[in-house]
Amino acid sequence: MGQLRSLLTLLSLFLGFTIINSTEFVPVYMWSSARANAKVPGLHKISEDSFRDGMLDWLNKDKAFILVFSEETLSPEDFAQYDRTGGILYSNLAKLKQSQKVSYLPYVQNPIGALKHLNADIQEMPVEKLINENFNIPETDILIINLIDAKDFEDRLDMLKRHDTVVSRIYEKVLQSRKNVLALYTAQHTSWVGSENVYQSRKIRAVSDGTEDSGHFHSTKNAYLYYSKAEYVDNTKPEKKREQLTFANFQSEVTNDSAKLQLSLTDPKNAKLEVTLNFNNSKGYYELVEPVELKIDTATQSLTSTSDMYAPNYFSYHCGDQLFSNGNYSLFFKDFQVELFFGPLPNNTKFSDAYDCVGFTSVPIWSGLFVTSILLFIMTFGITMMMDIRTMDRFDDAKGKTITINAE
Repeated sequence: MGQLRSLLTLLSLFLGFTIINSTEFVPVYMWSSARANAKVPGLHKISEDSFRDGMLDWLNKDKAFILVFSEETLSPEDFAQYDRTGGILYSNLAKLKQSQKVSYLPYVQNPIGALKHLNADIQEMPVEKLINENFNIPETDILIINLIDAKDFEDRLDMLKRHDTVVSRIYEKVLQSRKNVLALYTAQHTSWVGSENVYQSRKIRAVSDGTEDSGHFHSTKNAYLYYSKAEYVDNTKPEKKREQLTFANFQSEVTNDSAKLQLSLTDPKNAKLEVTLNFNNSKGYYELVEPVELKIDTATQSLTSTSDMYAPNYFSYHCGDQLFSNGNYSLFFKDFQVELFFGPLPNNTKFSDAYDCVGFTSVPIWSGLFVTSILLFIMTFGITMMMDIRTMDRFDDAKGKTITINAE
């Protein structure tokens, strides 16, 4: 009974330690012309209370105006990304090291929440209000600018690249009216936890009306199709440049056991591309039948999908990055979603719950569970062996008869 109680206590401590270490941390990039922040180790995690105390010191002692640029998601890995031309993604932030005192805190717990708990005047505003050249900076102690303004046909890297320019321009404008400015570039959540973001976008897409969506929603009597961006690459050309495709037409032919979707697109040179997707409906699932036909003007190419495209009936199929390729030609769809109706027709233009191409249990999740189970087994086995150790209960008496063991 005592061993079981000890094991339960150890397991509770281990789970508590795991929960504490799984707290969401985001990077904070800080710069100021007055003084630099205290240096911290590269792998040091700063708690919300410690970060709040540091910001309070800037407000009270330095009388600094704190300017915060808040992304929706950000992780330390984003600062190591490169743009499409191979250049540094945050080129303007990197130039700040030449004229400003820069500090980088890779792991800070809830920095936006820490600032909001300060006893100071705080205002928030979207970045759209500061785009024009004659914007006014409000009289406040802390100004939080929300950088949540993703554009149509824009990748996340393109958005971060654009934000890098916007942050630099706004900071230079603020310096014209404020002398002591502490600027922070951070986020509300980490972008490393991709599964939660995929699930949220999946649910939003499933209940969102196509007429209200900013992407490309197309429907026929028996099929729905959505994508936020379509691109085409001709790998036979030396430049291998991605061409943005424009929607032209969408048609569908659906029977009880098969479906054929035809999507017509045009490239910037007005060349016509026609994509044909054939599906087979069997045993309650509809599945893509390869190859996918891509007709470019008069030439036809056979493409294959990089992921298995299938979903149960009355569900939609969704994939964040859907790719069809044969080595020479590649077709990319961002936030691709399709749904076929082999039975009763829907009453509205909304997707059903999405069946995602990634799945709910990814390779990193299985790896974490596998390593954790091995650790728990080793710890349990070791502690059980330690508890099974027995001390001696008989000893030699110097004044008595010596213990004698007869061996034959």
